[in-house]
Amino acid sequence: MRAAVIGAGAIGAFYGGVLADAGADVSFVARGKTLKAIREHGLRIVGNTEVTLDVPATDNAAEIGEVDVVLMCTKTFQVADAARTHLSALMGPDTLVVTTQNGVIAPRVLAEIIGAEHVAPGVCREWVKIVKPGLVMDLGGPRMLEVSTMDDSPNPIIDELRAAYETASIVSPVIADITTTLWVKMCSVVPQGACGAVLDVALGDLLSTHRDIFARCIDETVHVARGHGAKIADDFVEKNLRFLAGQDPASTTSFQRDILAGRPSEYAAQVGAVPGLGDEVGVDTPVNDVIAAVLGRREAANRA
Repeated sequence: MRAAVIGAGAIGAFYGGVLADAGADVSFVARGKTLKAIREHGLRIVGNTEVTLDVPATDNAAEIGEVDVVLMCTKTFQVADAARTHLSALMGPDTLVVTTQNGVIAPRVLAEIIGAEHVAPGVCREWVKIVKPGLVMDLGGPRMLEVSTMDDSPNPIIDELRAAYETASIVSPVIADITTTLWVKMCSVVPQGACGAVLDVALGDLLSTHRDIFARCIDETVHVARGHGAKIADDFVEKNLRFLAGQDPASTTSFQRDILAGRPSEYAAQVGAVPGLGDEVGVDTPVNDVIAAVLGRREAANRA
């Protein structure tokens, strides 16, 4: 299998790195300090996974050429530009591009550019973080990649990709309903980042002091998800809160950290998207409306 990874941040470095370590022919499209670090020192993963990989890295996708699969590992707001800049050099008639971003927006954006038949929505389930350019830490977690075609039809490239990840001890099950899979992750992650950012608190405070507003934010997102055809269980909110109670109370989401640090964030694809997605299916989202309005002003200031 020939693969290319666009974006060698935490997710791209980890999922691309373990794929290369499993024997796939993997090249990275990177830039700046990250590109320099990979070329000079290799791609390094530490923590629950320990490996240093001598992998090809370039800022010019034409040097890689046609591949079977592309892992799109940029931020959501970078997907369109990355696709237009790099994918024509990487894609053949059967190439699939796997999205790895939280939320449901990235597959939509990519499908408009390359066609839905080339898009494979993915959900990453592992906690990883950048230590410095070219070096990421695997903090543990489910070690999972859930991926399917847009319409859940069988595809031999996805079968081969799943098998390669299973070789690397990354669980990659057959997915029968990618819409539900994407929305479950969105309902889990987006409300935490939204509430954490607007209140400037970590997970522990969300589950105690601000539990009611947090639960209402999740519940609204669940109703939007159902409106879009996702099969979300009736007890999802309470189960999700119980799951989160077992996580590090000091944890925050990457969206929350970005927006509070004054960096451009994935606002438009996360909490900023919820009200509009609700409007599409006639679901009111009053809590998310307020949070999106407040954080939207902050996002605009960060990008000014």
